Amino acid sequence: MRRRFRLLAAGCLLLVGLGIWASSRQPMAAQVLVVSGLAQVSDSLQLQVSLSPPFSQPGTLLQLQAILTNVGTQTAAPEVVFQLPAGVALADGLLPAGVTVNVQSRSLIWLPVAPPGSFVQIALPLRVETADVQHPEQVVTAVLKFNNAQESITAPFWAGIPPQINGILSPPQVSVGQPFQLRAQLSGSGPFSQEWDLGDGRVLKVIDPVILYSQPGIYEVRLQASNPIASAAQTRLITVVPHPTAQFTLDDMTPGVGQTITFISQSGGQQPLQYAWDFGDGVTSMEANPQHQYNGLGTYQVHLRVWNQYGQSDAYWPVTVGQLPTADMVAPESIPAGQWFSVQGIGDASVQRFEWDMGDGRYHEGVTINHLYTRTGDYYITMIAVNEFGATQLGRWIHVDPGVLRLYLPYIANGDGEVTAVGEDPLAGLDLPPVELANPFALAPLEIAPGTPPAEQLFLYINEARRQFGRSTLTNVSPLNAAAQNHAADMAAYGYTAHTGSDGSMPAERFIWHGYGAGYAGETTAWGFEEARQAVEFWVNSPSHRAILLNEAATDVGVGYFADYNAPNIWYWSAEFGNAFGARPAPAVRLQEPAQNTEAMVTTAVTYAWNWPMPLNGNQRFVLYLHTQQGSFPIAELSQPTHGTYYVVTLAADSFTTGSSRLQVLPGRYEWQVRLEEGGVVAEGERRSIAFLEDPNAPTATPTPTETGTAVPPTPTVPTATPTLAWPTDTPPPPPPTEPPPLVTSTPSP
Repeated sequence: MRRRFRLLAAGCLLLVGLGIWASSRQPMAAQVLVVSGLAQVSDSLQLQVSLSPPFSQPGTLLQLQAILTNVGTQTAAPEVVFQLPAGVALADGLLPAGVTVNVQSRSLIWLPVAPPGSFVQIALPLRVETADVQHPEQVVTAVLKFNNAQESITAPFWAGIPPQINGILSPPQVSVGQPFQLRAQLSGSGPFSQEWDLGDGRVLKVIDPVILYSQPGIYEVRLQASNPIASAAQTRLITVVPHPTAQFTLDDMTPGVGQTITFISQSGGQQPLQYAWDFGDGVTSMEANPQHQYNGLGTYQVHLRVWNQYGQSDAYWPVTVGQLPTADMVAPESIPAGQWFSVQGIGDASVQRFEWDMGDGRYHEGVTINHLYTRTGDYYITMIAVNEFGATQLGRWIHVDPGVLRLYLPYIANGDGEVTAVGEDPLAGLDLPPVELANPFALAPLEIAPGTPPAEQLFLYINEARRQFGRSTLTNVSPLNAAAQNHAADMAAYGYTAHTGSDGSMPAERFIWHGYGAGYAGETTAWGFEEARQAVEFWVNSPSHRAILLNEAATDVGVGYFADYNAPNIWYWSAEFGNAFGARPAPAVRLQEPAQNTEAMVTTAVTYAWNWPMPLNGNQRFVLYLHTQQGSFPIAELSQPTHGTYYVVTLAADSFTTGSSRLQVLPGRYEWQVRLEEGGVVAEGERRSIAFLEDPNAPTATPTPTETGTAVPPTPTVPTATPTLAWPTDTPPPPPPTEPPPLVTSTPSP
């Protein structure tokens, strides 16, 4: 009897320590679970590997412990290979019995002998000799080899050097109420945390904060920087004066003609402050944060003068006002449903990108894009041409005529026998026509040779049922067999009964994953039936499954069977139906979470998850982008799925980085998108809106200064400051996309 360890949360692996996890898999009926530095492999043999301590530096001794458990009924003598990373070596020349070392390949080989129902274990001392400063996250890989199969698992650890503060960047003198940024110059191994004591009672635990002081004086700022093994501290004096300092920014640094822009004063000085703006086109203002429109192209010299009782200050900034792009689109007036078509954007040389809203909840980006509508009706296509000065939007109606769809979607039968149609799904297509059944259906046992595998029996009974209804015989196809067998085993391993896999995959996506190069014609599943004949009888007596099994367009079938007496329903059956003359479902980046218009605090970790139904080659990678008014920034990359076809990244907005730089995300509304890249963009998901909110529990970095004093007339001085770039403000969200519904089925116990 075998015990199976299931992945948590439908295949979402729990990341360890600092979020370090890696795994490489070979074909084997086993699953991997990584929790708190431990790894377990499920099958007749279970391997558990742990490594402690989780954080280390050169000279630290590590303890690698491995436990091999045999839950089978036969003595097992597997081979376990431990692959050590660079910089880690065996600390003791005395090896336990059954262990050898290969110095050149940096590997340890363990040959344990495990009697049935027992376990054996070893402990190996390791020493961290060197550390990779840029990549302190390391793993020890363990490979279990047994009966021509192998499974790789990992034990993560962190090996780095203590932090060092090389300096604190800040202006030596600022004005009261003037915002400025503190920046730490750090070396050592990250990730780093920062704690800033501002010298006025405030303590901020944020990275490179923007602050201001509300009272003049000399403040000693103290920074404490830490990584997982140590901390370092340094101080710096900052003088805060009551004299004014002019400084400003714009809410859009590349405005277009006729666009309303806001000039935002970031000036400092003892209150009250007086303001005088000259926008360079003959218009002036005395407001602190005025709004203005430019009516012509060109570069305008904006001048801000600020004064109080202690003096005055001037700031200048050239503002270039440009023209929105000129653009048009080429699209057909009508198209048959189920047929791919192209639309093209046309624009002047300033256009940087074209964005498309196809009116059915799906979005694209590119000059020319391909699309398919699965429903008839009228759709409004919106094209947005973007350049550095803004966007030009235009739209066009397209009529979708009835067409011949080559994809099929089953019904859902509930426990009371009622049948309802599933909504359309771009990966599945339209409903199949029902097949009438006058009387309950029963199959007589066939003469089948002893020892015939259950899956092969299922194939024979499916064709027998089709013969009795006058349907053509189906061809057994290897890729469909693989898809069916994988889904049956997956249902047993994770204790669920549905068409959506543990990795969130849909049936048509599994066809793509297993290499079936033709049309999708449905999937049937059953559980709790010990014999193949019983499963087929159930399918024929169920209206939802009968329409699929007797589908006249089906030409191919794949069958799968899995039995596990520890699983909830013991016996699991699956049949995948294909159309050899139909078009292969197109792979698509299908987003799972977060949902459209999700809101989260900038300090809250958000899970970004999606499905992609094809293995990645060595040059492909998924890139997660954050779209802002100032451009698109890559914030994460993945080259391996988390589980099956499922990819997961969990990040908080205040920890976003792009390249080697930290991305400062202020509260506001943004868009996120996933792209598969290989030199260029191979595929991309829809753009979804997400709002990041200010954390009310975070320290306040910018208190409001107290207004005191009186104004004096201005006197000319030399310009002293230039504006700094501000993060974009809220943008309206796009309409919510249509998510494909999960394909489910209901199978009562026999």
